[in-house]
Amino acid sequence: MCSEAAGPDLSEAVALFLKRYPGKNDDEFRSRVTDPALQEAVRSLLDETMTIQVDWDVRTTLPDIGDEVRDVVRQRHPDLSDAAVDNLASYFTYLVK
Repeated sequence: MCSEAAGPDLSEAVALFLKRYPGKNDDEFRSRVTDPALQEAVRSLLDETMTIQVDWDVRTTLPDIGDEVRDVVRQRHPDLSDAAVDNLASYFTYLVK
């Protein structure tokens, strides 16, 4: 059985949702991620990412913050692909810049 036929996994769904971020990709996301539970899992992961507490030291750069978020997401969700973790870190840094 082909993985495409089964639909995307959580990592692929995250990457698809954030594909054009900060632009919207809602139509493609909803057409390819049809499982409501997976759609909700992506939204929950985005919300969770934004609750990560980072060290806002005066000398901390935005790339440092991205690395810190990447590390936390990787620890919490070791099953996510590197691309999904990178996308979530970029999502965080974009929103806090």
